[in-house]
Amino acid sequence: MAQMRWWCWKRLLCASLLLLLLLWCLLLLARDVQKKWPVAGRFRLAPRGQLLARPGLGAVQGVDFASLFAGSHASPRCDWGQVLLILVTSAPGNVEARHVIRRTWAAQEGQPPNRWQTVFLVGQAAEAEVARGVQREQQEFGDILVGNYKDTYRNLTLKVMHGLKWASKKCRPRYILKTDDDCFVNTDRLPAFLAEVNTVRTGLYVGSLFSQEKRQVIREPSSKWYVSRQDYHPDEYPPYASGIGYVLSLDVAEKILEAARRVRPIPVEDAYVGILAEEAGVRAKASARFAKHNVRWRVCNYRYLMVIHHLSPREQEAAWRSMLQAHSACRDSLEVSRWK
Repeated sequence: MAQMRWWCWKRLLCASLLLLLLLWCLLLLARDVQKKWPVAGRFRLAPRGQLLARPGLGAVQGVDFASLFAGSHASPRCDWGQVLLILVTSAPGNVEARHVIRRTWAAQEGQPPNRWQTVFLVGQAAEAEVARGVQREQQEFGDILVGNYKDTYRNLTLKVMHGLKWASKKCRPRYILKTDDDCFVNTDRLPAFLAEVNTVRTGLYVGSLFSQEKRQVIREPSSKWYVSRQDYHPDEYPPYASGIGYVLSLDVAEKILEAARRVRPIPVEDAYVGILAEEAGVRAKASARFAKHNVRWRVCNYRYLMVIHHLSPREQEAAWRSMLQAHSACRDSLEVSRWK
């Protein structure tokens, strides 16, 4: 009887060792696949949503565009083939910021020679009263695109993808500027610059690029820019333009949207656009015309700068007045250095 028990224990021990050996082999295999999976500097996995077949490696998911457009919200009106469409990310409660923009740099008198338009991008508000306010605002002004996603900072990527998809499908402007509602846009200069001075008609992705040391992926979970290694495996993002403002030619916007169907989104909007641009073979172009900081700019700087970041409502109005003054006072400094 004792020998029988000893024999059973030996068999059980051998089976356990074999199982441990098998698990170890599977772990080594998984690590090997993980090393081989990155493509062009990315580690592609995906959240719940759209699937992408990837030969030999199962399915990968990108942005689920259909879900972003679900809902009954009325879309803004837009003219087909404008020179420029400005997409402004805005939180539902930022009513004052939107009103200030409407009466300053987004205001138009008559029919401009180089047609352009401003549209605000807003998600689903958490409070019912705020949501009703956005609906009334859209009915009054017709310039808000509401997407089917919770309006949070971590969903900013979905907000921008929704806006770019709508713009490329419904409006098809020659160029798209993405910016934020705390930014000033030089609408006296930018549409004319794109139509008359800019020589890069296609393949354009331009803005204020981050230096290499500032493209490190943040792994600290408490940070609002946190990205897990599962979401994005490399420790450094490819070159990308700051989300304060970047211009895309229509062909680049379409390439980025196509790449978004197969590249897992991350909650850092501007870095994600850079990832998609690299995937699409588009090189980011640096330009000092996009200012990350609002300083004491002189009037004639407004014949050069296209986007200025971090302005209060009062500063928006001051910048708008300087822009109008620069139009007549600084005309000779108009075309200093292209995009540089």
